[in-house]
Amino acid sequence: MNILGFNCYGHDSAASIIVDDKIVFAVEEERLNRKKHYGGVPEHAIRACLDAAGLKLSDIDHVTFFWKPSISYSKIPVFLFKYWHHVPNLLMEQRNFSVEENLGMLNYLKDMKKLPQTLRSLFPEDKPQNFKFHLMEHHFCHAASAFFPTDYEDAAILTIDGAGEWTTSMLAHGKGNEIKKLSTVDTPYSLGAFYQAVSRHLGFKLIEGPGKLMGLASYGNGNSDEYSKMRKLFTLTDDGGFKFDMSYFSYHYTRKSGVSKKFTDLFGPSKDKGKDWSEHELNVAAAAQHIVEDVILHMVRHLKKATKSENLCIAGGVGLNSVTNGLIAKEGLFRNIFIQPAAGDSGTSLGSALLLNHAVLGRKRKYVMDTAFLGSGFGDEEYEKAIKEFKLPYVKTEKNYAAFAAKKLSEGKILGWFQGKMEFGPRALGNRSIIASPLVEDMKNVLNARVKFREGFRPFAAIVLEEDCGKYFDNDFPNPYMLFVYNVRPEYLGKLPSITHVDNTVRIQTVNKTENPHMRELLEAFKKETGYSVLVNTSFNIKGEPIVCTPHDAVHSFARADMDYLVIGNYVVAKPGDEKSLDALV
Repeated sequence: MNILGFNCYGHDSAASIIVDDKIVFAVEEERLNRKKHYGGVPEHAIRACLDAAGLKLSDIDHVTFFWKPSISYSKIPVFLFKYWHHVPNLLMEQRNFSVEENLGMLNYLKDMKKLPQTLRSLFPEDKPQNFKFHLMEHHFCHAASAFFPTDYEDAAILTIDGAGEWTTSMLAHGKGNEIKKLSTVDTPYSLGAFYQAVSRHLGFKLIEGPGKLMGLASYGNGNSDEYSKMRKLFTLTDDGGFKFDMSYFSYHYTRKSGVSKKFTDLFGPSKDKGKDWSEHELNVAAAAQHIVEDVILHMVRHLKKATKSENLCIAGGVGLNSVTNGLIAKEGLFRNIFIQPAAGDSGTSLGSALLLNHAVLGRKRKYVMDTAFLGSGFGDEEYEKAIKEFKLPYVKTEKNYAAFAAKKLSEGKILGWFQGKMEFGPRALGNRSIIASPLVEDMKNVLNARVKFREGFRPFAAIVLEEDCGKYFDNDFPNPYMLFVYNVRPEYLGKLPSITHVDNTVRIQTVNKTENPHMRELLEAFKKETGYSVLVNTSFNIKGEPIVCTPHDAVHSFARADMDYLVIGNYVVAKPGDEKSLDALV
């Protein structure tokens, strides 16, 4: 049984393929076409899935898509009637703004019905194409992506994002091959859209704003007057949901801004650019983050009561809010927590295929997702070709590159690290990473200014040996996908300056003895060198670009950015003029 799943017409298009109940390959289109957050039809990702599985489109039995247009169509009349006074504004935006700036996914509903023909047109040489095409409900796709690839027989499930068809959050109970909806929160009440609206109010751009807002929030006071005012806009409901006063927001009828005049009258004018925030504006950021925490903790507590499960599964873009996830872990309500590493819309490509495979076709759950390394891998021929193209000095070594890298890291050097298969999801998990020492006082500023070319307030994540996590941080809950934030233990405050955020927190990734042997070897070598088994781990990309995918991408970025060495497979690459430093590897 061959099932191809994909998503598009929003943001972060991706494709995934399941062969005989096993996830074989999954990749975001942006990694292949190099257009960040690309939302069009993921042609390159679909081809990569087929190539990885050794299949043609004619070999595919089922194709799944992450959206059910009929649900959206059924709700539009009610929505337009409720907000009829805004219809002229919507029509004006249609004329004066691009598709991406106004009605979002609603513009594409008619195109979704044509997707089978669109897909077939991409492969005119490959006939016959007799696959069955399935439109799957968005939040069930999120739920399936988090529940079905676990070994949990039952689990509480929370999906939460901007919106899917009409739902913005779903509380569900997974049992075996069934996902049962318990309750939903529907448009216009959206925690994801609220957070996006506040991020835009503070000067950040669409899509990327929420991730930046989470980092900025730590600089404000989460219990300020701004929080008290914002919290009064929200009501928590008895079924685990929430509502808020929509008169303070405008995202439900315009894409030009997310907040209304009532909001700016209460919280001050919106910023044009994301910089130079006042104390009041930092408190607004902290208030928005605190509200997200309040609401989600309310939801998971309700789920615990409703399901009595020991397991929790989370997906949806808001599931990437690692600060909130850390609080859930510390609550101790659930023995096991699985958050889909591709929690955003890219993960629905995988979820739609899993949903069909198990909930619709009834096929037995066999596969457990114990790795996010589901993307492209390469070999020595591709590595060497890329290095030679850019005329960089290098050495190929079979045994001591980890010790060399650990030594250079201890000296304050910055390394590009490219190994094995690419990660699926937005986090670099040690195969497409930039690595540095957490012990260097000014390393955060150096990385932001010289390497990443991004805002100086943004923190960096840490990667640590799983068994040592509790030594440095206040929680030892395994965190292989960098989706939880923990506090630095008091005895290590000041000792790990480049990963410790302003509020003494760190976003953590743990590495056990099986999931990433190359990174494990590097952490062990750094521990031998310095006594610390923790490193800075940030994505291998520079501002405005997706995470690197191919050896060519990696060497190209290394050549342009202010990094000292690139470790790519068994090759160690230096900058021109630094050839002698590689003699230690010969």
